[in-house]
Order: sequence, then structure tokens, then C-alpha cells
Amino acid sequence: MSKQLLDVQGLSVTFTTHQGTARVLEKVSLSLQAGEILGLVGETGCGKSVLARSILRLIPQPPGRIHEGRIMFQEKNLLKLSARAMRSVRGRCISMIFQEPLSSLNPVFTIGNQMREMARLHLGLGREAANEHCAAMLARVRLPDARGLLRKYPHELSGGQRQRVMIAMELSCGPQLLLADEPTTALDVTVQGQILQIIKEQAAQRDMAVLLITHDMGVVAQTCDRVAVMYAGVVVETATVADLFARPEHPYTQGLIAAIPGRERIQQLLTIPGTVPDLVTPPPGCRYHPRCVLRVKNCNRIEPELSTIGAQHAVACHLSAGKPQENWRRP
Repeated sequence: MSKQLLDVQGLSVTFTTHQGTARVLEKVSLSLQAGEILGLVGETGCGKSVLARSILRLIPQPPGRIHEGRIMFQEKNLLKLSARAMRSVRGRCISMIFQEPLSSLNPVFTIGNQMREMARLHLGLGREAANEHCAAMLARVRLPDARGLLRKYPHELSGGQRQRVMIAMELSCGPQLLLADEPTTALDVTVQGQILQIIKEQAAQRDMAVLLITHDMGVVAQTCDRVAVMYAGVVVETATVADLFARPEHPYTQGLIAAIPGRERIQQLLTIPGTVPDLVTPPPGCRYHPRCVLRVKNCNRIEPELSTIGAQHAVACHLSAGKPQENWRRP
């Protein structure tokens, strides 16, 4: 049985804005085991990236603030560690691939300079040993002429090459957990498939856990073991990939799956009405209820809790009573 690596419980994060205090994450809980790939899905602005940055304590304070909760990693609460202790965690134990590699790589330094810095800082390698290590990592992510790439600048590489460099850099120190924030953004389908395959292979070879943030339910189906669905700063459903696609319980999850293009009636895709709510003044009760076509009396008054309905299936919905719903259909 795999060992639990990450356990986030009751995490709440707010941001101070001109309009007021935005409740960006509200009592978020999720867990990850070694070697597992967990997909985190939801619309833009639902808090996926904030959750990943909170794990690494990269939320700018101010305007951000972690109000409550705990982030247990290898049985240590990351929220209790000193700033110095967190620096030893970042990169060495937990690494993160950000959305746009061109903005994450420093344009005035070569790829070699940036990769060697991590190897020397976290692994204590000398210059020559760091060079060898970095070239080997670039080769591992299937980049040809690895030594030549170390001498190039980020702008000299294609988008797919830059993304592979970022993966190589984040894997170079052997992290136990990889946070991948939409790692295939703006890449064509072929390169996207190659990047996801590299992440899957590295997770399996290293027994590394991966939190994969994405909008693409197809990517989730092909890559992940389990899924957590977020809506407006709240986790509304968690399940294995097989269970989520076969028996989606939350109306929001049902809408996301029904919006996936199918072979039949492709011109009549279902859309979810309305927009993500203002998190400064979120709706009372269930945050999804203003857009939900299945809402009942309690939805606008009582906030549903994330309740277990199966071996690895939990949902936050007043409609769910442990029985699969039959009121959703693909178009």
C-alpha cells in the first residue's frame, strides 16, 4: 500500500482587494500518495493555482493570507516551518512547473546557468558534476543535444523545448512531489501528449506524486489516477478517474463531463449557465447553487460538506445521498 505523502486539511486563503476580502480557498482538503497522479480541475479563477502555491508557501503576504488549515508533507506541517526550512523544501522535496515556461526562465542566463544553480544549491555538486547531471536530466526528458542546449538562452528554444527544460529542472533534485500547473498550456496536441507521457513515466520511475492542474478533462482521463474538482475555491468532488467519469455526483462535475465533445451531436455541446461567482461576496450555502439547474431548498442556505459516498469517492452536494444520480446526460 502506498504511503500518504501530502495531506491538506481545512485550508482557507484570502486576498485583500479594492472591493474587499476575497475568500479564494475555503476549507480545502485533499491528499496525495507516493506515485499517485491527482488531477485538479475547474474553471479559471476557482483557486487551483492558489492551492498549489499555498502548498509551497508562495502566496504573497500581503495581499494574500493563509487563515487556517494545515499542509502535512512527510508528517511535517509546512505552515509551521521557518522561512529557511521552507527554502530547503522547495526544489529539493517539492517542485513546481508553472504555466508559462518563458516567464519562469530568466532570459539573461543560459539554460545551463539556471539548471546548475539548482544542482549546486540543493545537491552540493561542483561545476563539472553539475554540468553532467544537468545534461543527463535534459536527455531524460528526450531533448537531443543536451550539452548544446545548456549553452542556449530561453528565447532560442521552442515552446515544447522550454517546457521540457522546466520539467528537467524541477526533476533534477529528485523531488517526492511535483506540482504541475497546466504544463501543456499553448502547446500543440502532439507536444502536449509527449509532455504528459514524460510526467507519467517520471512519476512511475521515481515513485513521485504529481498534482496536475488542468482544464482538460481528456488530459485527466489519460493521465491521472484520481481527480479533485474545484469550484469557486471549494473542492466539490473527489474520486478515482473511473468513478468520476462513470458516476459523476456533483451537478458541476456532471456539467464539465457533459461539455466534453463526443462523437455524436458534436454541434450541441452542453454549456454551464452563468459565471463563477464574485469571491468577495460569494453566494450563501452552496457556492454553485445560482448556476445549478438541480438546486433544492437547502442549497442557498446551508453549505454542504464533502462527504464520503464510496471507497474513494466524496462529494459536497445536498442532492447526493450515496446513490448515483441519473439526471445528467451527455448531449
